[in-house]
Amino acid sequence: MGAARSSELERAAAVAGFARDSARSYGDAGAENALVHGENLDAMRRLVRAGFARRFRCIYFDPPFNSGRRFSEYDDALPPDAWRKMIVERLEAARDLLADDGAVFVEIDDTELGPLQVAMDGVYGREQRVSTITVLRSAATGHKATNRGPVNVTDFVLAYARERSRWRCNALVRDRASYDRAYGTWLENPRDGCDAWRFGSLTAHARRVLGARGAAERSRIERYAVDHAEHVVRFAQPRYEAVSQSARALIDRSRREVDRVFRLERVGRKDLILRGGNRILFLADKVVDRAGGRVLVEPLTNLWDDVPFQGIAREGGARFVRNKKPERLLARVLSLCTDPGDWVLDAFLGSGTTAAVAHKMGRRWVGIERGEHLETLCLPRLRRVVDGEDSTGVTRAFGWKGGGGFHVLACGA
Repeated sequence: MGAARSSELERAAAVAGFARDSARSYGDAGAENALVHGENLDAMRRLVRAGFARRFRCIYFDPPFNSGRRFSEYDDALPPDAWRKMIVERLEAARDLLADDGAVFVEIDDTELGPLQVAMDGVYGREQRVSTITVLRSAATGHKATNRGPVNVTDFVLAYARERSRWRCNALVRDRASYDRAYGTWLENPRDGCDAWRFGSLTAHARRVLGARGAAERSRIERYAVDHAEHVVRFAQPRYEAVSQSARALIDRSRREVDRVFRLERVGRKDLILRGGNRILFLADKVVDRAGGRVLVEPLTNLWDDVPFQGIAREGGARFVRNKKPERLLARVLSLCTDPGDWVLDAFLGSGTTAAVAHKMGRRWVGIERGEHLETLCLPRLRRVVDGEDSTGVTRAFGWKGGGGFHVLACGA
Protein backbone atom coordinates (compact mmCIF):
# COMPACT_ATOMS: atom_id res chain seq x y z
CA MET A 1 0.00 0.00 0.00
CA GLY A 2 1.10 3.65 -0.23
CA ALA A 3 2.52 5.83 -2.96
CA ALA A 4 4.71 3.10 -4.42
CA ARG A 5 1.71 0.77 -4.35
CA SER A 6 -1.10 3.23 -4.92
CA SER A 7 -2.71 0.93 -7.50
CA GLU A 8 -2.83 -1.77 -4.83
CA LEU A 9 -4.58 0.57 -2.42
CA GLU A 10 -6.99 1.61 -5.14
CA ARG A 11 -7.64 -2.04 -5.93
CA ALA A 12 -8.34 -2.72 -2.29
CA ALA A 13 -10.94 0.05 -2.32
CA ALA A 14 -12.44 -0.76 -5.70
CA VAL A 15 -12.36 -4.55 -5.73
CA ALA A 16 -12.63 -5.42 -2.04
CA GLY A 17 -14.82 -2.56 -0.87
CA PHE A 18 -12.29 -0.76 1.35
CA ALA A 19 -12.62 3.01 1.60
CA ARG A 20 -9.50 5.00 2.50
CA ASP A 21 -10.16 7.47 5.31
CA SER A 22 -7.77 10.28 4.43
CA ALA A 23 -8.76 12.30 7.52
CA ARG A 24 -7.57 9.59 9.91
CA SER A 25 -4.64 8.24 7.86
CA TYR A 26 -1.38 9.55 9.27
CA GLY A 27 2.23 10.23 8.45
CA ASP A 28 4.04 9.28 5.27
CA ALA A 29 1.55 8.94 2.44
CA GLY A 30 3.81 6.33 0.88
CA ALA A 31 3.58 4.06 3.91
CA GLU A 32 2.33 0.52 3.34
CA ASN A 33 0.76 -0.07 6.77
CA ALA A 34 -2.99 -0.18 7.21
CA LEU A 35 -5.37 0.16 10.14
CA VAL A 36 -8.68 -1.40 9.12
CA HIS A 37 -11.87 -0.32 10.86
CA GLY A 38 -14.37 -3.13 10.59
CA GLU A 39 -15.42 -6.63 11.59
CA ASN A 40 -12.35 -8.86 11.33
CA LEU A 41 -13.86 -11.82 9.47
CA ASP A 42 -15.22 -9.54 6.78
CA ALA A 43 -11.99 -7.54 6.66
CA MET A 44 -9.76 -10.63 6.27
CA ARG A 45 -11.92 -11.94 3.43
CA ARG A 46 -11.67 -8.55 1.75
CA LEU A 47 -7.87 -8.59 2.17
CA VAL A 48 -7.75 -11.84 0.20
CA ARG A 49 -9.77 -10.26 -2.60
CA ALA A 50 -7.50 -7.22 -2.44
CA GLY A 51 -4.43 -9.30 -3.29
CA PHE A 52 -3.06 -10.09 0.16
CA ALA A 53 -3.46 -13.87 -0.07
CA ARG A 54 -0.40 -15.72 1.31
CA ARG A 55 1.40 -12.48 2.11
CA PHE A 56 1.70 -12.39 5.91
CA ARG A 57 4.75 -14.03 7.54
CA CYS A 58 3.12 -13.67 10.96
CA ILE A 59 -0.53 -13.55 12.00
CA TYR A 60 -1.21 -12.92 15.68
CA PHE A 61 -4.62 -13.38 17.28
CA ASP A 62 -5.52 -12.28 20.79
CA PRO A 63 -9.21 -13.23 20.66
CA PRO A 64 -11.73 -13.04 23.50
CA PHE A 65 -10.85 -15.82 25.95
CA ASN A 66 -14.51 -16.60 26.68
CA SER A 67 -13.90 -16.09 30.36
CA GLY A 68 -17.59 -15.65 31.14
CA ARG A 69 -17.13 -11.97 32.00
CA ARG A 70 -18.47 -8.90 30.27
CA PHE A 71 -16.15 -5.94 29.75
CA SER A 72 -16.96 -2.44 28.61
CA GLU A 73 -14.96 -3.11 25.42
CA TYR A 74 -16.53 -6.48 24.47
CA ASP A 75 -18.65 -9.41 25.59
CA ASP A 76 -16.43 -12.29 26.73
CA ALA A 77 -19.26 -14.67 27.61
CA LEU A 78 -20.30 -16.51 24.46
CA PRO A 79 -21.88 -19.98 24.54
CA PRO A 80 -19.05 -22.50 23.92
CA ASP A 81 -20.39 -23.56 20.53
CA ALA A 82 -20.68 -19.93 19.40
CA TRP A 83 -17.11 -19.19 20.51
CA ARG A 84 -15.76 -22.20 18.65
CA LYS A 85 -17.65 -21.29 15.48
CA MET A 86 -16.27 -17.75 15.75
CA ILE A 87 -12.65 -18.86 16.11
CA VAL A 88 -12.80 -21.52 13.38
CA GLU A 89 -14.14 -19.03 10.84
CA ARG A 90 -11.33 -16.59 11.62
CA LEU A 91 -8.64 -19.26 11.57
CA GLU A 92 -9.86 -20.31 8.13
CA ALA A 93 -9.79 -16.72 6.89
CA ALA A 94 -6.29 -16.27 8.32
CA ARG A 95 -5.06 -19.42 6.56
CA ASP A 96 -5.81 -17.81 3.20
CA LEU A 97 -3.63 -14.82 4.17
CA LEU A 98 -0.71 -16.74 5.68
CA ALA A 99 2.50 -16.97 3.65
CA ASP A 100 3.85 -20.38 2.71
CA ASP A 101 6.77 -19.80 5.11
CA GLY A 102 4.65 -18.06 7.74
CA ALA A 103 3.05 -18.97 11.06
CA VAL A 104 -0.04 -18.01 13.04
CA PHE A 105 0.15 -17.40 16.81
CA VAL A 106 -3.02 -17.43 18.93
CA GLU A 107 -2.98 -16.40 22.59
CA ILE A 108 -5.51 -17.90 24.99
CA ASP A 109 -5.97 -18.92 28.62
CA ASP A 110 -7.07 -22.38 29.73
CA THR A 111 -10.80 -21.74 29.35
CA GLU A 112 -10.87 -22.60 25.64
CA LEU A 113 -7.33 -23.99 25.27
CA GLY A 114 -8.45 -27.51 24.37
CA PRO A 115 -11.10 -26.46 21.83
CA LEU A 116 -8.65 -23.97 20.30
CA GLN A 117 -6.04 -26.66 19.72
CA VAL A 118 -8.65 -28.95 18.20
CA ALA A 119 -9.74 -26.08 15.94
CA MET A 120 -6.20 -25.26 14.84
CA ASP A 121 -5.47 -28.95 14.23
CA GLY A 122 -8.53 -29.02 12.00
CA VAL A 123 -7.77 -25.84 10.06
CA TYR A 124 -3.98 -26.05 9.70
CA GLY A 125 -3.29 -29.75 10.30
CA ARG A 126 -1.88 -31.33 13.42
CA GLU A 127 1.45 -31.87 11.68
CA GLN A 128 1.82 -28.09 11.25
CA ARG A 129 1.83 -27.39 14.99
CA VAL A 130 5.06 -25.59 15.92
CA SER A 131 4.65 -25.17 19.67
CA THR A 132 2.38 -24.54 22.62
CA ILE A 133 4.06 -21.71 24.51
CA THR A 134 3.30 -21.12 28.18
CA VAL A 135 3.45 -17.45 29.16
CA LEU A 136 3.69 -16.48 32.83
CA ARG A 137 1.19 -13.65 33.11
CA SER A 138 0.88 -12.88 36.82
CA ALA A 139 1.83 -13.92 40.34
CA ALA A 140 -0.25 -15.97 42.80
CA THR A 141 -1.47 -12.91 44.68
CA GLY A 142 -4.67 -10.93 45.07
CA HIS A 143 -8.22 -12.23 44.86
CA LYS A 144 -7.37 -15.05 42.46
CA ALA A 145 -5.13 -16.64 45.12
CA THR A 146 -8.25 -17.38 47.20
CA ASN A 147 -9.69 -19.71 44.56
CA ARG A 148 -9.78 -23.43 45.22
CA GLY A 149 -7.13 -25.46 43.45
CA PRO A 150 -3.99 -24.24 41.66
CA VAL A 151 -3.90 -20.51 40.98
CA ASN A 152 -4.13 -19.68 37.29
CA VAL A 153 -1.17 -17.45 36.38
CA THR A 154 -0.50 -18.36 32.75
CA ASP A 155 -1.62 -17.75 29.20
CA PHE A 156 -0.82 -20.00 26.27
CA VAL A 157 0.25 -19.17 22.72
CA LEU A 158 -0.47 -21.83 20.12
CA ALA A 159 1.80 -21.56 17.06
CA TYR A 160 1.07 -23.29 13.75
CA ALA A 161 2.88 -22.99 10.43
CA ARG A 162 1.19 -23.01 7.08
CA GLU A 163 3.86 -25.46 5.87
CA ARG A 164 6.18 -26.44 8.68
CA SER A 165 8.85 -27.69 6.29
CA ARG A 166 9.03 -24.20 4.77
CA TRP A 167 8.60 -22.14 7.93
CA ARG A 168 11.52 -19.77 8.50
CA CYS A 169 12.32 -19.37 12.18
CA ASN A 170 14.98 -17.13 13.68
CA ALA A 171 17.07 -18.71 16.45
CA LEU A 172 16.51 -16.71 19.65
CA VAL A 173 18.18 -16.85 23.04
CA ARG A 174 17.27 -15.52 26.46
CA ASP A 175 19.40 -14.62 29.47
CA ARG A 176 20.18 -17.57 31.69
CA ALA A 177 19.33 -17.11 35.36
CA SER A 178 22.25 -19.10 36.77
CA TYR A 179 25.51 -20.76 35.81
CA ASP A 180 25.41 -24.38 34.62
CA ARG A 181 27.93 -26.08 36.90
CA ALA A 182 28.32 -28.96 34.47
CA TYR A 183 30.71 -26.58 32.70
CA GLY A 184 33.48 -27.35 35.17
CA THR A 185 36.41 -28.33 32.97
CA TRP A 186 39.22 -25.99 31.92
CA LEU A 187 40.73 -26.46 28.46
CA GLU A 188 44.24 -25.00 28.54
CA ASN A 189 44.92 -24.73 24.81
CA PRO A 190 41.76 -24.49 22.69
CA ARG A 191 43.62 -22.91 19.75
CA ASP A 192 45.83 -25.95 19.27
CA GLY A 193 44.77 -29.01 17.34
CA CYS A 194 42.25 -31.05 19.28
CA ASP A 195 44.63 -34.02 19.45
CA ALA A 196 46.90 -31.86 21.67
CA TRP A 197 44.23 -30.48 24.02
CA ARG A 198 44.95 -30.53 27.76
CA PHE A 199 42.10 -30.59 30.30
CA GLY A 200 41.96 -29.72 33.99
CA SER A 201 39.67 -28.45 36.73
CA LEU A 202 38.05 -25.06 36.20
CA THR A 203 37.94 -24.48 39.96
CA ALA A 204 41.61 -25.30 40.45
CA HIS A 205 42.68 -23.10 37.56
CA ALA A 206 40.52 -20.17 38.68
CA ARG A 207 41.80 -20.42 42.25
CA ARG A 208 45.38 -20.17 41.02
CA VAL A 209 44.54 -17.09 38.95
CA LEU A 210 42.16 -15.33 41.33
CA GLY A 211 43.98 -16.15 44.52
CA ALA A 212 41.76 -15.45 47.52
CA ARG A 213 38.99 -17.79 48.55
CA GLY A 214 35.91 -17.04 50.58
CA ALA A 215 32.15 -16.73 50.51
CA ALA A 216 32.20 -15.07 47.10
CA GLU A 217 34.54 -17.63 45.55
CA ARG A 218 31.87 -19.47 43.53
CA SER A 219 30.46 -16.31 41.97
CA ARG A 220 33.99 -15.10 41.12
CA ILE A 221 34.84 -18.42 39.48
CA GLU A 222 31.62 -18.37 37.47
CA ARG A 223 32.29 -14.80 36.35
CA TYR A 224 35.82 -15.80 35.38
CA ALA A 225 34.46 -18.77 33.42
CA VAL A 226 32.05 -16.59 31.44
CA ASP A 227 34.80 -14.08 30.67
CA HIS A 228 37.05 -16.92 29.43
CA ALA A 229 34.32 -19.09 27.95
CA GLU A 230 36.49 -20.34 25.07
CA HIS A 231 38.48 -22.32 27.66
CA VAL A 232 35.53 -23.83 29.55
CA VAL A 233 33.85 -27.07 28.50
CA ARG A 234 31.58 -29.83 29.71
CA PHE A 235 31.13 -33.45 28.65
CA ALA A 236 27.76 -34.86 27.59
CA GLN A 237 26.58 -38.20 26.26
CA PRO A 238 25.61 -37.99 22.58
CA ARG A 239 22.26 -39.32 21.37
CA TYR A 240 23.64 -42.37 19.63
CA GLU A 241 20.35 -43.25 17.91
CA ALA A 242 19.93 -39.73 16.50
CA VAL A 243 23.28 -39.30 14.71
CA SER A 244 24.66 -40.47 11.39
CA GLN A 245 26.50 -43.73 10.75
CA SER A 246 29.81 -41.88 10.53
CA ALA A 247 29.11 -40.19 13.87
CA ARG A 248 28.27 -43.55 15.47
CA ALA A 249 31.50 -45.04 14.18
CA LEU A 250 33.47 -42.16 15.70
CA ILE A 251 31.63 -42.48 19.02
CA ASP A 252 32.50 -46.18 19.11
CA ARG A 253 36.15 -45.40 18.40
CA SER A 254 36.20 -42.67 21.04
CA ARG A 255 34.90 -45.15 23.61
CA ARG A 256 37.79 -47.47 22.82
CA GLU A 257 40.49 -44.76 22.78
CA VAL A 258 39.38 -42.82 25.82
CA ASP A 259 42.34 -40.43 26.09
CA ARG A 260 42.12 -39.10 22.54
CA VAL A 261 39.97 -36.26 21.19
CA PHE A 262 38.21 -36.86 17.87
CA ARG A 263 36.50 -34.31 15.62
CA LEU A 264 33.88 -34.96 12.94
CA GLU A 265 33.33 -32.01 10.61
CA ARG A 266 29.65 -31.51 9.68
CA VAL A 267 28.32 -29.19 6.98
CA GLY A 268 25.77 -26.72 8.31
CA ARG A 269 26.14 -27.97 11.89
CA LYS A 270 28.70 -27.68 14.64
CA ASP A 271 31.48 -30.22 14.51
CA LEU A 272 31.03 -33.29 16.67
CA ILE A 273 33.96 -33.34 19.12
CA LEU A 274 34.39 -36.44 21.30
CA ARG A 275 36.52 -37.66 24.19
CA GLY A 276 35.92 -40.92 25.98
CA GLY A 277 32.68 -41.40 24.03
CA ASN A 278 31.28 -38.07 25.28
CA ARG A 279 30.69 -34.86 23.37
CA ILE A 280 32.75 -31.80 24.30
CA LEU A 281 30.51 -28.72 24.59
CA PHE A 282 31.92 -25.21 24.91
CA LEU A 283 30.61 -22.57 27.29
CA ALA A 284 31.40 -20.04 24.56
CA ASP A 285 28.31 -21.30 22.69
CA LYS A 286 26.21 -20.14 25.68
CA VAL A 287 27.67 -16.62 25.86
CA VAL A 288 26.94 -13.39 23.98
CA ASP A 289 28.80 -10.09 24.07
CA ARG A 290 26.87 -6.99 25.09
CA ALA A 291 27.84 -3.44 25.92
CA GLY A 292 28.02 -4.28 29.61
CA GLY A 293 30.15 -7.41 29.07
CA ARG A 294 29.58 -11.07 28.43
CA VAL A 295 26.24 -12.61 29.37
CA LEU A 296 25.15 -16.22 29.76
CA VAL A 297 22.23 -17.18 27.51
CA GLU A 298 20.25 -20.26 26.62
CA PRO A 299 18.05 -21.18 23.63
CA LEU A 300 14.48 -19.90 23.78
CA THR A 301 12.13 -22.57 25.10
CA ASN A 302 8.35 -22.83 25.14
CA LEU A 303 8.21 -21.44 28.71
CA TRP A 304 8.21 -17.64 28.65
CA ASP A 305 8.46 -16.53 32.27
CA ASP A 306 10.59 -13.45 31.58
CA VAL A 307 8.06 -11.16 29.89
CA PRO A 308 6.45 -9.13 32.70
CA PHE A 309 2.82 -8.09 32.40
CA GLN A 310 3.10 -5.83 35.41
CA GLY A 311 3.76 -2.15 34.81
CA ILE A 312 2.38 -2.05 31.26
CA ALA A 313 -0.79 -0.07 32.05
CA ARG A 314 0.64 3.11 30.50
CA GLU A 315 2.64 1.42 27.78
CA GLY A 316 2.05 3.19 24.49
CA GLY A 317 -0.13 5.71 26.29
CA ALA A 318 -3.06 3.32 25.78
CA ARG A 319 -4.93 2.16 28.89
CA PHE A 320 -6.69 -1.15 28.20
CA VAL A 321 -7.36 -2.81 31.56
CA ARG A 322 -6.98 -6.64 31.73
CA ASN A 323 -6.73 -7.00 27.96
CA LYS A 324 -3.40 -5.44 27.06
CA LYS A 325 -0.31 -7.46 26.10
CA PRO A 326 3.28 -6.33 26.77
CA GLU A 327 5.20 -4.94 23.81
CA ARG A 328 8.05 -7.30 24.76
CA LEU A 329 5.76 -10.29 24.21
CA LEU A 330 4.88 -9.20 20.68
CA ALA A 331 8.48 -8.27 19.98
CA ARG A 332 9.53 -11.82 20.84
CA VAL A 333 6.89 -13.33 18.58
CA LEU A 334 7.88 -11.07 15.68
CA SER A 335 11.61 -11.61 16.28
CA LEU A 336 11.02 -15.35 16.17
CA CYS A 337 9.15 -15.53 12.88
CA THR A 338 9.72 -12.34 10.84
CA ASP A 339 12.45 -10.16 9.41
CA PRO A 340 12.43 -6.42 8.64
CA GLY A 341 10.06 -5.68 5.77
CA ASP A 342 7.86 -8.73 6.36
CA TRP A 343 4.09 -8.40 6.65
CA VAL A 344 2.34 -8.84 10.01
CA LEU A 345 -1.42 -9.11 10.63
CA ASP A 346 -3.36 -8.71 13.87
CA ALA A 347 -7.07 -9.24 13.41
CA PHE A 348 -7.94 -8.51 17.07
CA LEU A 349 -5.88 -5.36 17.39
CA GLY A 350 -7.35 -4.09 20.69
CA SER A 351 -5.17 -1.23 21.91
CA GLY A 352 -2.79 -1.44 18.95
CA THR A 353 0.15 -3.26 20.58
CA THR A 354 1.03 -5.50 17.62
CA ALA A 355 0.93 -2.62 15.14
CA ALA A 356 3.03 -0.40 17.39
CA VAL A 357 5.68 -3.09 17.89
CA ALA A 358 5.74 -4.08 14.21
CA HIS A 359 6.19 -0.42 13.29
CA LYS A 360 9.11 0.02 15.69
CA MET A 361 10.72 -3.18 14.37
CA GLY A 362 10.48 -2.18 10.73
CA ARG A 363 7.80 -4.67 9.74
CA ARG A 364 4.86 -3.84 7.48
CA TRP A 365 1.56 -4.34 9.22
CA VAL A 366 -2.20 -4.55 8.94
CA GLY A 367 -4.31 -4.26 12.08
CA ILE A 368 -8.06 -4.84 12.24
CA GLU A 369 -10.29 -3.42 14.94
CA ARG A 370 -14.04 -2.94 14.95
CA GLY A 371 -14.63 -1.20 18.28
CA GLU A 372 -14.59 2.43 19.28
CA HIS A 373 -11.16 2.01 20.84
CA LEU A 374 -9.74 2.15 17.31
CA GLU A 375 -10.43 5.86 17.70
CA THR A 376 -9.66 6.18 21.40
CA LEU A 377 -6.65 3.83 21.74
CA CYS A 378 -5.16 2.64 18.42
CA LEU A 379 -5.04 5.91 16.52
CA PRO A 380 -3.49 8.04 19.30
CA ARG A 381 -0.99 5.31 20.10
CA LEU A 382 0.13 4.79 16.50
CA ARG A 383 0.37 8.51 15.86
CA ARG A 384 2.75 8.79 18.82
CA VAL A 385 4.83 5.96 17.37
CA VAL A 386 5.03 7.70 13.99
CA ASP A 387 5.92 11.02 15.62
CA GLY A 388 8.63 9.41 17.75
CA GLU A 389 6.84 10.50 20.93
CA ASP A 390 6.36 7.00 22.41
CA SER A 391 9.32 6.23 24.70
CA THR A 392 7.68 3.18 26.30
CA GLY A 393 7.71 -0.52 25.51
CA VAL A 394 10.40 -1.71 23.10
CA THR A 395 11.24 1.74 21.74
CA ARG A 396 14.75 1.84 23.17
CA ALA A 397 15.46 -1.83 22.44
CA PHE A 398 14.98 -1.23 18.73
CA GLY A 399 16.30 2.33 18.63
CA TRP A 400 13.02 3.72 17.37
CA LYS A 401 13.05 7.47 16.65
CA GLY A 402 9.85 7.89 14.66
CA GLY A 403 8.87 7.90 11.00
CA GLY A 404 6.65 6.14 8.53
CA GLY A 405 2.89 6.24 8.61
CA PHE A 406 -0.30 4.27 8.05
CA HIS A 407 -3.56 4.38 6.14
CA VAL A 408 -6.95 3.95 7.75
CA LEU A 409 -9.31 1.78 5.72
CA ALA A 410 -12.99 1.24 6.38
CA CYS A 411 -15.02 -1.75 5.24
CA GLY A 412 -17.75 -0.57 2.91
CA ALA A 413 -20.99 -2.24 1.99
